[in-house]
Amino acid sequence: MDFDKIKELMDDENRDDFQLPTSLENLKESQMPIAKIRKTMKGEIVMQLVGIVVFFTFPFLVKMYELPRAVYFIFMFITSLMTLGYLAKMGWFLRRTSNVGQQTKETILNFIHDIKLTMEVYKTGIIAGSLLLPVSVTAMFMGIEKYGPDRFSEWFLLQMPTTTLLLVIFGYLLSGVFIYYITVKWADQLYGVHIRKLEEILVQMEE
Repeated sequence: MDFDKIKELMDDENRDDFQLPTSLENLKESQMPIAKIRKTMKGEIVMQLVGIVVFFTFPFLVKMYELPRAVYFIFMFITSLMTLGYLAKMGWFLRRTSNVGQQTKETILNFIHDIKLTMEVYKTGIIAGSLLLPVSVTAMFMGIEKYGPDRFSEWFLLQMPTTTLLLVIFGYLLSGVFIYYITVKWADQLYGVHIRKLEEILVQMEE
């Protein structure tokens, strides 16, 4: 009887028994961040749609001057179109990753790849929106009649001294950068943490 061969077979079986539960445990553990990402994304889609409805309802609740009202609707319409674009991308992502219960290393890799592409679309939309939203918000607050003269028309038509104009341009760009920064940080808190967790699980599975 070849004891060395028997020992070698037993060692192989022991290694297999050790690796299999580890892989199963990692796959099971990965379900949590994937489920959280999908749940968060569904909630954000609903929140964004509600936000669009609220913003378009605002001019009907208060009395605004004509130019601020028109500018508000135009810029909000463009912003909403871009928002709906990346919301549609999110919806496509949710449909594509609906088989959460059938996870393998390959499906997790595909999930990470798709969520990263979706986040890039999200950030691109935010960059464009961050340049338009300050105009809409300014029109919303400066164009209300009960707050006095129509200051927004002077601001929008650049009827101001050069120094004031430079301050307005600087404030406009600063507000756009601020909106983008806050949104990207918010997206990282919502999705980036879970993406990094999935990547750590994949590394453990490879080991």
